[in-house]
Amino acid sequence: MSGRTSKVESLTIISIDQTSVLEIGDSRTVEAASYVLAVQREPAIYYQHEFPFAAYPLFSLPRPLPEPPEPFDITTCQEDNTIRVHRISASILAASAVLQIGSNDCLTLDTRVKNIRHLLREKP
Repeated sequence: MSGRTSKVESLTIISIDQTSVLEIGDSRTVEAASYVLAVQREPAIYYQHEFPFAAYPLFSLPRPLPEPPEPFDITTCQEDNTIRVHRISASILAASAVLQIGSNDCLTLDTRVKNIRHLLREKP
């Protein structure tokens, strides 16, 4: 990986989730995983061990991996080893999101969300 410099003039992000990555510069590997069990209930009464992750096969499935790409030849010519960014503005980085200014050799992300809704029906 080339030794480059990333210069960012202005970066504004309101919130970064715990499984998200903000990377300024080059990196070898980024791995992020986010497993979410979102429950919405009327009335909003919840019990501590009511929804164990183990009860949902989605969270124990192996991570699907893409097929390796066909080999190809590439030639690059960088006249300047500096990545210049004027301004980036983002509201939120969530659920294994990555905002990177630079290059990366290997990026592995995995987000799994199970939504459960127990809502009252409207009377006819």
